Amino acid sequence: MLVNDNTETSQAVSHLMHPGSRALFRFWEKIRAENAAPSRNDLDLRQISDIVPNLSILDRDFLHQTYKWRLAGSETCHLYRQQLTNTDALKGWGGLERNTLKQAFDTVVTSLQPCLVRFRLTTDRDQIIGAELLGLPIHARNGLRFHIFGGVFPFRDISGLGYDGITHMELSSTRNIWTEPLPGDKLVASLRGASTSPGGLRLIKGGRP
Repeated sequence: MLVNDNTETSQAVSHLMHPGSRALFRFWEKIRAENAAPSRNDLDLRQISDIVPNLSILDRDFLHQTYKWRLAGSETCHLYRQQLTNTDALKGWGGLERNTLKQAFDTVVTSLQPCLVRFRLTTDRDQIIGAELLGLPIHARNGLRFHIFGGVFPFRDISGLGYDGITHMELSSTRNIWTEPLPGDKLVASLRGASTSPGGLRLIKGGRP
């Protein structure tokens, strides 16, 4: 069951628990400079080479009302024990959680506001893996749409767990990290009409990282 918390969201990077998420957010802030979102052409991943295997790009699929893994790093694929590129990024989630994730992702591409998602995976060996997903808006190379530049970071070392697949996924929380655009930002102007009013933290009852 979803619980809405109307507490004002903080802009502080302190909401990000995983060091990889914090490194990714700082990189995104640096390359976007005075813009609401950077261009994909600005992604010089050599600056964050340590976390490249955890990175991904999600693409909005308007036809099927979902998001696809446009690209998924090797560590993210290893976490799920499957090749994710070109697959449905919302596959496997229950209806309520799927809608919650879609709303969070929609805010990234329509309002250019980052999102933070925490969730738990259960393996076929009944192991629990908590993880954090940070989703950041980037301007596509063609300049016509926005993608989600993301990182998925597990809170435990999965290298020695020896499982073969994921049997259950549980959403713990979603949060939008609201950033203030500068006056005259052309990207924000192009999205005029999209809501930029901050929402609260959405919690799944009983969920935890």
